[in-house]
Amino acid sequence: MDAMKEEGKMNRRTFLKTISAAAMATGSIAATGCRRPEAFLVPYTNSPEWIIPGKALFYATSRPTRNGAEPILVESHEGRPTHIHPNPYFSEYGVSTQTQASILDLYDPDRDGRITRNGEVVSKKEFIDFFKSQLQQWNDRKGAGVAILSFPVISPTFDRLKTEFLEKCPHATFAFYDPVGNENRKEAIKRFYGVSYSPVFQWEKADVILSVGCDFCSAEEGVEAIRGFVKSRKLKDSSSSMNRLYVVENRMTVTGAMADHRLALKVSDFELFLLTLCYFLTQEKGFENLKPAITSFSIPADWSAELINWIKVLAKDLADANAPLVVISRMAPVSQQLLVFAINEAFGERKAVRLIPQLESEGASFLELCEMIKKEEIKELLIIGANPVYNAPGDSHWPELQRSLPSVVHFGLLNDETAAYATWHIPLSHYLECWGDSKTSSGLYVTQQPLIEPLFGSIGLLELFAFMNGRWEALEEAEPTPPSLLAQPPVAGAPPFIPLPLGLRLVRDTFFKLFPAADADKDLIWRKLLHDGFYKESLPQSVNAVPKWEEWSKSVENLKVQRVNKEQLELVFYPCPKVDEGSLANNGWLQELPETVTKLCWDNALLMSPNTAKRYGIFARKADSRKAEIVRIVSGEKWIEVATLVVPGHADNSLSLALGYGRKKELRVAAGVGFNAYPLTKTEQFWWIGDCTIQKTNRFYDLAKSQEHQLMHGRPLVKIASLEYFRKHPDFISEQGTEEIPEVSIYENPYSGQKEKGPAYRGGVWGGPYQWGMVIDLGSCVGCNACVVACQSENNIPIVGKGQVMRGRIMQWMRIDNYYQGSDENLQMFFEPMLCQQCENAPCESVCPVYATVHSKDGLNVMVYNRCIGTRACAANCPYKVRRFNFFDYNKRDVLKKKKIGPFEIENLYLGPFGDLGSPLTIQLQRNPNVTVRMRGVMEKCTFCVQRIEEAKITVLAKSKGTEPKTIPTDSVKTACQQACPAGAIIFGNLMDQQSTVTKWKKNERAYRILQELNTRPRITYLARINNPNPSIAPHTQSEGKKEN
Repeated sequence: MDAMKEEGKMNRRTFLKTISAAAMATGSIAATGCRRPEAFLVPYTNSPEWIIPGKALFYATSRPTRNGAEPILVESHEGRPTHIHPNPYFSEYGVSTQTQASILDLYDPDRDGRITRNGEVVSKKEFIDFFKSQLQQWNDRKGAGVAILSFPVISPTFDRLKTEFLEKCPHATFAFYDPVGNENRKEAIKRFYGVSYSPVFQWEKADVILSVGCDFCSAEEGVEAIRGFVKSRKLKDSSSSMNRLYVVENRMTVTGAMADHRLALKVSDFELFLLTLCYFLTQEKGFENLKPAITSFSIPADWSAELINWIKVLAKDLADANAPLVVISRMAPVSQQLLVFAINEAFGERKAVRLIPQLESEGASFLELCEMIKKEEIKELLIIGANPVYNAPGDSHWPELQRSLPSVVHFGLLNDETAAYATWHIPLSHYLECWGDSKTSSGLYVTQQPLIEPLFGSIGLLELFAFMNGRWEALEEAEPTPPSLLAQPPVAGAPPFIPLPLGLRLVRDTFFKLFPAADADKDLIWRKLLHDGFYKESLPQSVNAVPKWEEWSKSVENLKVQRVNKEQLELVFYPCPKVDEGSLANNGWLQELPETVTKLCWDNALLMSPNTAKRYGIFARKADSRKAEIVRIVSGEKWIEVATLVVPGHADNSLSLALGYGRKKELRVAAGVGFNAYPLTKTEQFWWIGDCTIQKTNRFYDLAKSQEHQLMHGRPLVKIASLEYFRKHPDFISEQGTEEIPEVSIYENPYSGQKEKGPAYRGGVWGGPYQWGMVIDLGSCVGCNACVVACQSENNIPIVGKGQVMRGRIMQWMRIDNYYQGSDENLQMFFEPMLCQQCENAPCESVCPVYATVHSKDGLNVMVYNRCIGTRACAANCPYKVRRFNFFDYNKRDVLKKKKIGPFEIENLYLGPFGDLGSPLTIQLQRNPNVTVRMRGVMEKCTFCVQRIEEAKITVLAKSKGTEPKTIPTDSVKTACQQACPAGAIIFGNLMDQQSTVTKWKKNERAYRILQELNTRPRITYLARINNPNPSIAPHTQSEGKKEN
C-alpha cells in the first residue's frame, strides 16, 4: 500500500476497496457461518394468462364506505394487490386516506381464517351443517325471534338478497348500526320531506359554504367533498374567482384550517348559533319559512358583539350568494339537522344541495334492536361486520344484552371484541377478495370485483346471503376443475367451461335487472362495466322533493335548546380522521400516520384549549419530556382515564376525544393503543355530553408527535395573501420573500464550455429530453394525508412503532407540516407538504464520503443504497430534514413485537441476534416488487417515484421497435403522491416539455421556492395560499401567535 501511495496510485476509492477486500478475507476465515441464507427463485411451469413478472396489471373495483362506494384502480403483481390508484375513468383526482391504506387490511396477520364455536376451532363443514339447520328452523317459524345486525350497506345486490330473505322470514328483524353513521341525517330528511332521500352536496357549485362541526376536508363527507371544494380554489391568475368558507367548530380541524373565517364555539351552542343565523336570515331577506324557528328565540345575552356581528355578516353573505351551502356534522342531533335542511331549502333554487333516492338499505335502528332484546323478543342474533361490544354507546349495556342471547353468530374481518362474546365466529372477506356492487355518493352504479382469492378462507357478504336464501353451493367447497377443462379455449357465444363465481353471477343478474339490455349487447356491456368500474348511464336524476313546512314549523316551535352553562365542561366525541370509528385501528400505516392537526401518532388524547388547561391546572406536554398528564373524566357513575393534549384554536370549556382507540382485544397493532371513549357515550345524544368533570391523577403518559414546533419565526415558509390583496398586488411573492441569491459556487461548472465557477445546473435544467420537477399548490392542499399513505404503499416504507417515532425515527418520506399564525382567539393554520426537494445544488451530495447520494442526468437527487455506509452526514446537511435513516432492519423484524425478559419488556428491535427475525408473511405480500427494500444502516428519501419514470421510458423504448425512441408523452408519468391527492394539489412532470402542466404552473404568479436563500435550487415549486375573507369581518392578525403546546 505504501508503494502504491508513493506511485500516486492510492486514492480514497482504492484505499476503501483494499480495506474492504481485507475485511472480507478475514471474515471468510473467521466467520464462515455469518452469511445470508440461501433462497431460490422458482419459475412458472405454466405461466398464468397475462402475467409478466415485474409488469403490473390493473383492475377497476370500488371500496364501500358509509358515504357511498369509492371507485378505484388496483395494481396487482403476480396476483398480489399492491397499491390503490384512483380510477382515471371516474375522476382526475385521487382517493381518500383510508381507502389508500385499506390495502394493508387485506394482508393483516390478525385476520384469522379459523371458524370458532365457543372459542374452540371447528371445521367449515360443521358450521355449514349447523347454519343449514338454523336456517330451516327460521324458515319454519317465518323468522320469529331472529335478528340480523349489520354495518350499513349500500349495494343493490345486497338489497335484492335481503328482500328475498325477508320474504321467507317476514318476522325477522334487520337492523343496521354505525356509531358515526347517517342515522340522524336520514331521520331528519324523512321528517322534513316525508320520504327517505340521500342528499348530494354540490361542493363545486357552492360559492359560499358554512360548515357547522363538519370536517369535510378530512373526507368525512366522502372524497367527492374535497374534490368539489378545491375546484374553485385553484387560482390560475389574480383575476380568478374562488369560493368562501365559514367554519364553526369546537376544535381545530383541517376544514377549519382551510376556512376563510373560523369560529371556535362549544358544540352545546351550535343550536343557538343556527337559530341566530335563522334570525338574521329572516331579517336580511325575509325567508318567511324560517320564522317559526325564532318565534320564542332571543340572542344569548352573554354573546359578545363581535360574535353577533360575525353571524350577521355570515347571514348576509349566504343570502346574497349565487349558490349557498350549509352543512352540519352527521353526528348532530335530528333537531339541528332539521334546521340545516330548512335553511338550505329556504334558499330556493339557488341551494347547492340536490336529493336522490335513498342509497342505504333500510332497517331498524340499533336502539330498537336493544329494546327488542330487553323484551326477550329476540333469541338468535346474526352480527355481520359490526363490532357493538366495542363501539356501542356506553349506556346501552350491549355486552350484557349480547350475553343474554342463547345464540349469537358473528361474521367479521377480525376476531374482535364482539367475536369474543359470540357463540360462533366466521371470517368475513375483505372487499378486494369478493364480488359486490354499490353506488357512489351521487348514486352512480359501481362494481366491486375481487383481485385475489380469499387469503384466509373467508366468506363474502353476497355469498353469505345467497346461502341464507337456500343456495347451499355458496359456502360449500367447489369441486376442483379438471385440467382438461382448464386447457380448453373459450368458444364465442357458448357458456364457459368453468362455472362463473356465484358472486359474479349475483351482481350480473342485479345489473341487468336494474338496466335491461338486449341479449346481443349483454356481454359487451358487462365487459365494459368491469373494465370501467362503473355504469355512466346509471346516474340518478334529482328528486323534486317538497318540504313539509307545516310539520317542520310544529317541531321547531316546541324546540327546547339544551345549553350547557358557559363555565361548565362539555366532552365532544368525533371519529378519528385516521382510524375512523375504530374499524381501521389495526392498520399500522394509519396508526403511525401523524394526525394533521395534533401531529399525534399511535394515540388519541383529550384535546383542550390553553385557557381550559390553565383553569384546571393541567400540565401542558413539553417537547423535551414528551410527557402528557393523565386525567379522569367522570360522567355520572362512569369514568375513563385519558392523556391530555393542549392545542391552540380549541373552544374554551370544551373537551374533544377521538373515537376508535383503546382496543382491549389482543390485536397485533390496535391492542393497547390510545384510550377508549365509548364507555362515556350515550344512546340518545351520542355526539357530546355536558355532565362531565375533570379529576387530576398526578400520573403521566408518553405521547408521540412527529412535529414539535409549529411557528415560522418570520421565515416565509408558507406565503399567504387575501384574494383582494392578490388582485391588487399580483407580485406579492417578491414582497414577502427574500432576494434572489446569485448563483455562486467554489467549484467549476463541469457543464459550461467556459469553465466559469458556479453551480452545475445554471438556468434550472441542463439539457437532455427529461428534467423532472414538481409544483405543490398550498391553496388546494387540505392536509388529508392521502399523499403520505400513497408514498408509503408505493415505496415499501415500513412502520417503526411508537417508541421509534418518539425518538424522531419515523420513516415516511413525505410529511405534512403545519404552522400556526395569529392569537389563540383568532388562529389560522397552514399546511405545507414537505418531501425531498431534489435540489440542483444539493447540500447532501457534497458531504457524502462515498458518493451514495448523487445527481442523475434527469435532474434527480438519487440514492445508491449499496454504497451507503450510514454516516448520516447527508441528513445533517439537509435544510429540509427529509432524509430517513434505517436504524434497524424495520423490514426484516416485527417492529411491534416485544419480549418479556425477567421484569422487563423489551422491544424486539433492541434484542439484536436474540430477537425474532422476519416480519409477517402476509405483510410482505403487499410490497412493490419494483422498489428495493432497504436494510439497516442505509439512508433513504423521496425518489420522485423513479421506478415509474423508468417504466415509462422502457415502455416508450419498447414501442419504438428499433427506430428512434420518442419522448414520454406529456403528463403521462405521475408520482404516487400526485395520483392519490384528492385535491389535485400536486403536479409533477417534465420541465423540458413546454406543454406539460408542471411547466405552466411553475410560471404562475404565486410560485416560489422554500429556503431559496440557501441557493439549493430545489426542483419543487410551491404556490402561495390565497384566502377569501369577507371585508366586513375583522381580518386575521398577521403577527405570529404564541404556540401553547
